[in-house]
Amino acid sequence: MLGVKKIGWSVLLSLFVLVACSANEKEQSVSQNDGGLQVTFTTPKKVEAGKKTEYTVHVSRNGNPVADAEVIVHLEMADMDHGLNGFRGKMTESGVYKGQAVLPMGGDWIAYVKVKRGSEKVTKRFEFKAEGGMMSPEELEKSGLHENGSLKNPDF
Repeated sequence: MLGVKKIGWSVLLSLFVLVACSANEKEQSVSQNDGGLQVTFTTPKKVEAGKKTEYTVHVSRNGNPVADAEVIVHLEMADMDHGLNGFRGKMTESGVYKGQAVLPMGGDWIAYVKVKRGSEKVTKRFEFKAEGGMMSPEELEKSGLHENGSLKNPDF
């Protein structure tokens, strides 16, 4: 009987670990709502320094997608200045804006999502993590970044 209980607990523990690991494999998504525009910033499950990564911004008002907004995302490292990095969001469907960026190193990052719709302007701050070390000068050049990690030709 003791062996059956041990097996039962082992199965339960394995399922718990499996569910916990699966939860970590989902996209990182954070929403903010100030009574006006609701902005959600989503990163992939794993953001890696040196790799082009696609980010998603959802913009809505009262649960309805906002299709006529200008969305600009500035990416800054929390503890170090790498200059201007980020993207201008391109609408892929109503209320959904996407863009890509390469981060020069791993660590704690902040996305400042600026949304403009007519005369209304709002900026939301989202924190996320990137894995990896600092890119080499050659990797930075190949990715379109300056030696300090800033974007060479920003369009925003």
